Amino acid sequence: MKKSRKLFLASLLGLTILSTASYADAFKGGRIFGNAITQGCPMLVADLAGTHSREEWKQIVDEGKLVDAIHQVCPKAVVNPIPQEQMKDVLDYLQYYSRGGGALPSC
Repeated sequence: MKKSRKLFLASLLGLTILSTASYADAFKGGRIFGNAITQGCPMLVADLAGTHSREEWKQIVDEGKLVDAIHQVCPKAVVNPIPQEQMKDVLDYLQYYSRGGGALPSC
């Protein structure tokens, strides 16, 4: 009984740690997104995220038109490429601070 309880708790702990690593992180996405726009955009990245709704950001990222969407708001912005494996975090950030997303930037 004691052995099975320890095995159950160890399994539960392992699954908890492994499952949280697969979720997108809005704050990490904000850092990535902020570092991608190096110059030429006077807006805060959270304000830039508020220019579109959640669904619009999803469509923009899925179609690969993120740079075009940034240039519509900040035409002189210099945007570094964002690796595809980090795009999930960036999308989470954009949707978190999107128009109608419910979150307000703290800065």
